[in-house]
This record gives sequence, structure tokens and C-alpha cells, in this order.
Amino acid sequence: MNILALKQSAIDLREKLDFYKDKDSAALALYQQLEHLISAAERGMIKEKMQARDIPGYRTFVESNLEQYSDLSKAYNNFFIELNDGRNSEAFKMLQEMLRKSRL
Repeated sequence: MNILALKQSAIDLREKLDFYKDKDSAALALYQQLEHLISAAERGMIKEKMQARDIPGYRTFVESNLEQYSDLSKAYNNFFIELNDGRNSEAFKMLQEMLRKSRL
């Protein structure tokens, strides 16, 4: 797990949530669900990867209109990937390689 990347993704997500939480009640709900994880990540307290099922927020995105905010969606996805150490998964590496080849 890359603790520095997790910390940076937490900072980025907090910034996006701070911007949207006063404008959209779903963003406020997402902030409330994730605040403890964001704080822990910012302090470098998360050292073990989390299971995807244990990371809150996905349902809030699906059941609301938060996906319309592409910057928030990207920040959440990056935080999610860092929390579950998804960048080190074989599937993620294969996808990166496929994308790299498609750009050539």
C-alpha cells in the first residue's frame, strides 16, 4: 500500500467534498460516510488495504446524481483504489497495459 498516494487522494477527495457538500445533500451524506477514513488516511493511520465492500460511498454515488460531478467522481475513485490497494492488483496492471498499447 502506498501511504503517500492514499494521503494525497484523501486530501483531494476532502477538497472536492468540501466544495460540493454545501451544494448537494448527497455530497454531504458522502462526506459524513467517509470523513473518518479520509481523516485517518490524511494522518497516515491506514496501513492495511481495505476490502472494497468495507469502503462506504459507492451506493451514494449510484443512488444520487453525484456522478455528474466528474472531479468528485474521479477523486472518490482514486481514494477507493488507494484504500483497497487496487493499483497493485493484476487486473489493474492488465488494464493499464491495454490502455498503454491502445495509445501507441
